[in-house]
Amino acid sequence: MPRLSLLPTVLVLLALVGCSDGEAPVFVDAGTMDAPEAEVFTSRNDVNVPEARGRVCDRSSQCDDGVPCTMDYCSSDGRCANVPDTMACDDNVYCNGLETCDLRRGCVRGAPLACDDNDACTTDRCDETTRACQHSPRDFDRDGDPDIGCRSTQCPDGGAPGDDAGLCWVGSDCDDRDPRVSGTLPEICADGVDNNCNGMVDTREPGGCVRPPHDRCDDPLDVSAGGRFTVAMAGTTGDYMFRCGGGTQGRDAVLRLNLTSPRDVAVTAQSRTGFNLVYLMIQNRCGSTMAADTRDCLLGFPTVWRTHSLPAGEYFFLLGTSAGSTGAAADVLVDVQLSDPVAPAANDTCSTPTEIPAAGGTFRGDLIGVTDDVSTRCGSTTPDVLYRITLTEPRDVIARAVGSSTDAVTVSLLDQCTRSPMTLRCDSGTMPSFIARSLPAGTYFIAVEGRGLPAYTLTVETAAPSSPPPGDTCASPLPLTAGTAARGSFMPFESDLPISCNSGSARDVVYAFELTERLDVTLTARGGTGDYFYLALQTMCGERSSERGCRGGAPSRLTLRGLDPGRYFVVLRGTRPVDYELLLETRPALVPTAVTGNETCETAQVVPTGGGLYSGDTSMMAHEYTYPCASSSMAGDAVYRYRVERSGRVLFSTEGSAFDTVLWVTRADACPGSALPGVTCNDDGPGIGLSSSLELTLSPGDYYVHVSGLYTTARGMYFLAVTPSTAAP
Repeated sequence: MPRLSLLPTVLVLLALVGCSDGEAPVFVDAGTMDAPEAEVFTSRNDVNVPEARGRVCDRSSQCDDGVPCTMDYCSSDGRCANVPDTMACDDNVYCNGLETCDLRRGCVRGAPLACDDNDACTTDRCDETTRACQHSPRDFDRDGDPDIGCRSTQCPDGGAPGDDAGLCWVGSDCDDRDPRVSGTLPEICADGVDNNCNGMVDTREPGGCVRPPHDRCDDPLDVSAGGRFTVAMAGTTGDYMFRCGGGTQGRDAVLRLNLTSPRDVAVTAQSRTGFNLVYLMIQNRCGSTMAADTRDCLLGFPTVWRTHSLPAGEYFFLLGTSAGSTGAAADVLVDVQLSDPVAPAANDTCSTPTEIPAAGGTFRGDLIGVTDDVSTRCGSTTPDVLYRITLTEPRDVIARAVGSSTDAVTVSLLDQCTRSPMTLRCDSGTMPSFIARSLPAGTYFIAVEGRGLPAYTLTVETAAPSSPPPGDTCASPLPLTAGTAARGSFMPFESDLPISCNSGSARDVVYAFELTERLDVTLTARGGTGDYFYLALQTMCGERSSERGCRGGAPSRLTLRGLDPGRYFVVLRGTRPVDYELLLETRPALVPTAVTGNETCETAQVVPTGGGLYSGDTSMMAHEYTYPCASSSMAGDAVYRYRVERSGRVLFSTEGSAFDTVLWVTRADACPGSALPGVTCNDDGPGIGLSSSLELTLSPGDYYVHVSGLYTTARGMYFLAVTPSTAAP
């Protein structure tokens, strides 16, 4: 607050001063010239100074009371006087109130100025520049139009604005949370929103609707200064061909970037909900279908495009999304970052690889603006940079790459640097790694691949040659015994063996078992919650053409019926280097038992304790029971009754059925039976397509097993396998 003038008081005090040494007190801010300079908002509690007022004195320096905001002097009667100086406490800020000086506490803060006018239609604030309260129309979405239920108290009784220098205002915004809705805006076509608050949406607007902003190349959003933008996609139409999307998208919008000098550019585009796929196409000529005019085309959740040293010129970013969302849910949030230009990586081609010393080393770089030169098993045609290492003797080569927390990077060991080299080792992820054991002397190449990675670190080490651990290759498969779970971790192993149901680069391990008679076989791989595995059974290790089956799931389960005697190999691959459990179960080969007439609990087919395999046809069966996981289906159903003699795990499966099945297991104490704890109704089992499976731990007793279809017309031939576990408890 402005200081109150104390000049008259000070003059009177000066006239009265008559200390014995003849000193005249000269006051500055807080205290006399022979007192230390004051500090605002300090208390005498922090200073060990005795009470000064009234003390006998002969000079002002004897009267310091330790309170910085008081004027201390020796009065004419030979006694100390201490006078509060509010000016010493003033911080020259108007809106935080008037500061005062307390004789004991020092400077005391004032109460901030209250500007509330008790009007819910205004936002109130104290303005420091004008030193006055300001009351502005409430406008939450900042579109310039207040809420439709608000008007100024300065308006005439009729409520209409008049010529009163803007003191009267009337709101017309029917949705003050959305800046695209206001009584002052035009109606935008096809966005599903009443933009101008007149109750008419899109084409029902009497005067016609308008095209949304930035829908086409003739009205791009200028992002040349960089920054963050919200692009309203609702109402836009699909006008342009996206090379990475296979054609036009449901909605698209156009952004324009004009560079007057080379710049590094990073663009991130993400849907407001985070769940909609966003296409981003970068063009030199907006809307062109010529390949030469498109610099890049990407899609993702979010989509990120980065480049080094983009030359001066005009560029267009075309955003594409599906047409499913309306209103704000269709928005795309765009972040455009411009920075000083940096030269792209020099080791972008096979002719300019970075040399790695024979002992290895650590290398840092990025994958911004690089091209694809080699096609690897793990990275395919992803943009890459190249390194070269020459070994003069056999060595192990260990490579690790680290990208950002979200960007995937691939690292591959190649026998040569050509368009299609042999990939000796590779791995992908945010922290990929591999070990190439006992590499012969020679020259090798390492490719680091990724799309626009802002940074990566590659570490390469060499060590004395070693042999792969058992289970890593077909030369030394691990033994697998029926009924006993094999447990391990993928960490010691590399990606060695091709399988038909997964072409990725994850680590794999190989097991072997032998059958001496014709048996049914079930393989189950499981880990922690959400861990996904691939299982392949081969008669010739490492040969996809010899596969009898390949399946993925969480857990993964592969059942093969009637396997002949012989040696078999199991390739197990995990999507992450986690711990796993692999279980082999064998049973006498079953021939399906054909069943008819089992349409109700009373006519249920009895399944023996040892389980069995059954086939039937629901085409002509009636609908009897309502399934928890297919409540609207009226498909025909078949019923089985199964007795459990001792507690254990039982697998129920309709694998191999000709329609989209539903499987339901209940306790046979009623009909259709009372519910069991947990999930006992299944539509699609893990890794078996439209067939169903349930793996339940059951206590002794009788159970109903119901087989039906997911929807009313889902009928036909089916199989039901009831398989109690043979694993050791």
